[in-house]
Amino acid sequence: MIFCVLIIPTSLIAYYAMQDVAKYAEENIAVSKLDNLESVSNATELILSSYTRNVIQFANSTAYRNLGQVTSYQELNIDFEMVRTAWDAQSYLSRVFGTEKMVHSCFYMGKGSDYVISSDKNICRLENYVSMDWMEEEDINENGIRGKWIARELDTSHDGGAEYEKASRNSIPVLSYVYSISPLITAKGGYIVCNVYNSRLSEFINPTNQASGTCYILDEDKNIICHPDNDRFLAGEENQVIIDNITGSKQKTGYFDYEEAGVRYLCAYKKSSFNNWIYVVNYSMDDIMRQVKTVSSTAMLIIMLAIAVEMILVLLISYWIFKPFRMLFNNVKENMTEGMAEKAPSKNEVYYLNEVFKKMKSEESQIHEILEKKNSDAQRLHLREMLTGTLESREKKENLAKSFPYEHFMVLLASVDGGSEMLRKYNSDERMFYFLQIEDLFTDCLSQEGYVAKAIRFRSTTCAVILNIKAYDQKKTAAYIRDKIDLVKQQTRQIFDYSLTIGISAVHADIDDLNEGMAEATAAVKHRIIAGKNQIIFWNPRMNESKRYFYPYDSENKIINYLKLQKMDAVYEELELVREQIVAIEDISYDNVVLIYQQMIGAIIKALMEEKIQISKFLGNGRQAYTAIAEMDTIEEIELFMKEFICRIQEYLGEVTEEKEDVKLYDRIIAYLEEHYKEDIDYEEVAENIGISYSYMRRVVKEGGDISMVDYVNRLRIREAKKLLLTTDLKIPDIAGMVGYHNVQSLNRFFKKYEGTTPNGVRDLGKK
Repeated sequence: MIFCVLIIPTSLIAYYAMQDVAKYAEENIAVSKLDNLESVSNATELILSSYTRNVIQFANSTAYRNLGQVTSYQELNIDFEMVRTAWDAQSYLSRVFGTEKMVHSCFYMGKGSDYVISSDKNICRLENYVSMDWMEEEDINENGIRGKWIARELDTSHDGGAEYEKASRNSIPVLSYVYSISPLITAKGGYIVCNVYNSRLSEFINPTNQASGTCYILDEDKNIICHPDNDRFLAGEENQVIIDNITGSKQKTGYFDYEEAGVRYLCAYKKSSFNNWIYVVNYSMDDIMRQVKTVSSTAMLIIMLAIAVEMILVLLISYWIFKPFRMLFNNVKENMTEGMAEKAPSKNEVYYLNEVFKKMKSEESQIHEILEKKNSDAQRLHLREMLTGTLESREKKENLAKSFPYEHFMVLLASVDGGSEMLRKYNSDERMFYFLQIEDLFTDCLSQEGYVAKAIRFRSTTCAVILNIKAYDQKKTAAYIRDKIDLVKQQTRQIFDYSLTIGISAVHADIDDLNEGMAEATAAVKHRIIAGKNQIIFWNPRMNESKRYFYPYDSENKIINYLKLQKMDAVYEELELVREQIVAIEDISYDNVVLIYQQMIGAIIKALMEEKIQISKFLGNGRQAYTAIAEMDTIEEIELFMKEFICRIQEYLGEVTEEKEDVKLYDRIIAYLEEHYKEDIDYEEVAENIGISYSYMRRVVKEGGDISMVDYVNRLRIREAKKLLLTTDLKIPDIAGMVGYHNVQSLNRFFKKYEGTTPNGVRDLGKK
């Protein structure tokens, strides 16, 4: 049957299909190449559009607006906040564009600024970056907000390397996206430029697995702006046939064939609205058809071979499986019930198998119904969406409401005390196991006559309970909830070693208000920071009232002053006083408490920075301290953390005192070298006069300035010699003696080492 139905028709269809391949090959290939060009153009524009979006995102950032106020490199370095802003901007450019293989560089230059922030050279003066003369030659609009793609040669004479130095090129072809910012946006306008490698863009549109052919891009003036051959970059399209066909066609996409020097070519094009570019791909038709014929012959051979193998396999498999299937049919027939056998005595084996499968399907449906009743995942999901306010389906809400027969609703939120520790101690499977037991405890204990409870795990360390109440009485209901929760807490302590704090919302009259009840229960749990752990906290309206923000400014100043004086006992007493003041404020908000301590840490860090203390050596960026406070449950835990934080600072301040002594010693040594560098310096004698060993003096200078004393002295001498060469007509031997060298050879040697040229070369350059 398989031989007759499958193999013979397959052979005939394959034969006639191969006969028709040659007839329709050219047209199908042209359509295929056009579709491929469409995909390449869309992918290219998607990549380039992502670069423009990143540029625009940077232009709209706070960093850009602040940088727009500073035009001087010197002014930028004076203000610490501006330095940090500039480095944030450079970090953004490096992070977004520095890792892009297709992007050469991206830089920001303010209008009238003398500095550049770039992804390749960090922050530098404009004169030390690549030449900006090309921007004056291009038509850059400064009165609006827009970007412009410009094809140009990027000067790499200052670039210091990269892969193109191997080819001894002083410039590389790039596509530059220039984003001009109007002064309406900031006090001063500016430019953001993203340079894209032409070579890598051409590699993208001409992948290595592509059939023989060349894909390139023309701009609206028919100049080539992307081509695998860099020599054709910015050159016009030389083939007039291609230009005539593209410009003469009103279609945005199309293809045509032409003949040149006895060779037939297939050309496909796409006119894109993206910068009015034209994508062109050119193939040799002879090469393509040669490949088609080869593929057709190979395919036919493979099909014939496959048919032969299939014939053999059909015979073997049929012989092998026939007997087991016959035995299966007979067994099924023999084991059928008498009623079914009498009903269809003359039916064949297929009929009996069909009856068996029907029976199996019926039993499977029954099992599925049983499992579906047990499985409440869908309901749990809908409950979670109701609590978060994301359940929009009215049908799902109505089905969910059927589970709650009463009209009053309350939300209970049980949060594990020390949840961050639990996250570190147990993996997700272990936490899931514990919370499944906690859910059952809440559901069983709270579900009594007149009460329906549904518990679900809400977050990693919280469990939400929806309590549906038949008759609400403020005192009786509150007492009932307290009694049942106390019972749940007792049983929970037998499951794991963590206590629970439960926040309880107000009563609501509609299931649609569960989201509001969840917000109230969350606010009640947060009040744990004052009330303490293992509490039952009922929400009250005062928790949502807007009150004056409290902050102990006097205590902050005292703590900083005591810290500078290293009076740690006084610091600890002041921290305890702050806690007492916070606890004394009725219904102070959770956010207020956290912000008090976070702001206090910020003030301490600021004070240390004003004292020129490098806090990053023992605090990193300081953010870990803020995060740690936000993760703590009670004000007592926060106070203990603050004391440990202060203790770490005290230990570091002791180390800083020793380092300051080395800094003072370094300044004395450098001052001596700058005063006597023109003389013959006996370094061991200098060390003896200062009162230290020569080796220790060498180490202090090396660690303080990352340079040896000998190199430092020679740099001072070369700097002075360079000044005399450019400002006087003194002879070079005289200058050598004046700066401390005994002969011209020494001056020449060190000039070559530090300046890369000779004294005569420096003087000649100064005259020019």
